[in-house]
Amino acid sequence: MIYFAHEATRLATRPLAAWLEVGTQMARSELNPLRSSLTMRTMATLFELPHRQLKDYGKPKYEVRDHLGDVDVLIEPEVVATQPFADLLRFSAPDGREKQKVLIAAALSGHHATLLQGTITAFAQYFDTHITDWKNARDVPLSEGEFGFDEYVDHLIAFIEAMGPGTHLVATCQAAPPAMVAAAILAKRNPELVPPTITLMGGPVDTRINPGKINKLSNKLPLKLFELNNIHKVPPGYPGSGRRVYPGFYQLTGFIGLNPKPHFRQYAQFAKNSIRGEEEATDKFRSFYDEYFAVLDMTEEFYIESLRKVFMEHHIPRGLMEYRGEKVDFASVEGMRVLTVEGANDHLCPPGQTEAAHHIFSGIPAKHKHNHIQEGVGHYGVFSGSKFAAEIFPVIRTHIEA
Repeated sequence: MIYFAHEATRLATRPLAAWLEVGTQMARSELNPLRSSLTMRTMATLFELPHRQLKDYGKPKYEVRDHLGDVDVLIEPEVVATQPFADLLRFSAPDGREKQKVLIAAALSGHHATLLQGTITAFAQYFDTHITDWKNARDVPLSEGEFGFDEYVDHLIAFIEAMGPGTHLVATCQAAPPAMVAAAILAKRNPELVPPTITLMGGPVDTRINPGKINKLSNKLPLKLFELNNIHKVPPGYPGSGRRVYPGFYQLTGFIGLNPKPHFRQYAQFAKNSIRGEEEATDKFRSFYDEYFAVLDMTEEFYIESLRKVFMEHHIPRGLMEYRGEKVDFASVEGMRVLTVEGANDHLCPPGQTEAAHHIFSGIPAKHKHNHIQEGVGHYGVFSGSKFAAEIFPVIRTHIEA
């Protein structure tokens, strides 16, 4: 009923949201001769703040750019392959160079893959870059079937098959465990498709190590409670009506609830900057939160199975991980180099949890495994931002090119 109530409230407040948007636009319009006055800036702020709470945040567009000489080129995404719950997008700069292929496995944890635009931009300058563009579960008809942990692995394997041999695999956040499984399954079934390198960035490989708040919470509460509280049916009006999902708006509430103070500070600072007329700062705020508030629904199967296998029962480090009813043999992976990247200040996936992959891939020599801990960054800083571009990406680039 919560999803139905949320949708009813959303529809009922569309007129108010539209009115607030018009008010904001009029107050900030360049045709308004008073737009720069304190009174008008204050009025615009009073319109915009509630509008941002009520507006719909759709999936952002990809704006990946590359610098070719003195020209700033927008790289349009190309759909290379399609699966029921994701598209394989390719970002290739038209510079005529032959580049190594990289597949970025985006986390399926509430946000669209567009959250990784900075990551894609860095990779696209040097590699033939592809990414898993996950679909919103509410938009996938029930006729497409279920989507759980094994189906995520299926999608990765299908995309690697579409890209062909020599595809390097980069997994962000919660994509790390299924990416590891995909590599192990390929080692057994199709060795020529095993990625030459795998890069795991801030991924929960063994959440028993240095557990954070989320890890401690998942260990204390029963799985049934997560299911009863977080799983709801998609209401009528969407292609996936009737599908049981973990709604995006519910996930967003959880994200903010984990650490609400910075968000309140950001909004308070936005109000001050808006009234002062500091447009660069307010544009930066809008850009971040337009992306942050754009969330998608996850299927019940993937959410519950990930919780159980990764965060509660720790299937990978305990040697219990199965794929399609078959035990996964990570030790069988040999011809692959492993790089793990961790943020020193990561509160979602603390240091040590991703590095655990080195012990899991026991068949790979130690000289082909490396862990990079980046000082001064939290979870999102592991794969985006200035330190990612300046200090983390060069390490990944060297790892792949070597």
